[in-house]
Amino acid sequence: MKKIITALVILFLMGCVTVKVPKYLKEEFPYRQDFYANFDRTFNATSDALKQLGWKITETTTPTVFDPRITDHKKQILIFTEIKQTPLFLASAYSSLNAYLREIDEKYTQVEIRYILMMPFFKTYQDDALVDKIFEKIKDNLNK
Repeated sequence: MKKIITALVILFLMGCVTVKVPKYLKEEFPYRQDFYANFDRTFNATSDALKQLGWKITETTTPTVFDPRITDHKKQILIFTEIKQTPLFLASAYSSLNAYLREIDEKYTQVEIRYILMMPFFKTYQDDALVDKIFEKIKDNLNK
């Protein structure tokens, strides 16, 4: 009987663990790629790629709101996505990403993807396969 009660208490406590996913993801493990396209075309291609892969855009803003040290006067934008919840056996996984676009010059734009996956007692900033899909979708959208 003690074992059953102990197991139920552990399961209850595991269900009560909350995970706070930050909206702004710091530069922990950024993925970067430069695209031969102007800023506006790259922004549209990136937004479409995120939507096509199931990421809902919740907000766009200037990166200086979160990092006042940024003083570059070229075009830049930070895209936030909705947090995705994936149910697991005894918990849930939460993932989010930010896309940070920087104009390099009139012909090139850099896209930086910042990703996080959080579970109780675990987090990672890497998902190579997902980011590769996003970059491929951006390329496809730019080639249309």
